[in-house]
Amino acid sequence: MNDLELEITSKAYNDIEIISDYIAKDNKTAATKFIKLFYKTFKTLCKHPHLGKSREDFTYLDVKFYIVKKNYLIIYRIIDNKTLRILRILTTYQDVCSIL
Repeated sequence: MNDLELEITSKAYNDIEIISDYIAKDNKTAATKFIKLFYKTFKTLCKHPHLGKSREDFTYLDVKFYIVKKNYLIIYRIIDNKTLRILRILTTYQDVCSIL
């Protein structure tokens, strides 16, 4: 199977920026590492899109959740078995159900 194309929504880009800014207040190097980790994870998900889990207890939407570093959720959708669309990146401290 070929890797899926990566698509990142503007909300997901905004989420990355918010997370990075928050971490950078204490440690700019850690913030940069986190951004790199997210993009590395996106590549992994493009190769293995079914690593994430559906969470019907969170949402009825056809999305998958993948946990990064215990506290971050990458929320994505597979489109026509061709594209992996990153919808949001949220912390586990947020009310995920109400945001989706």
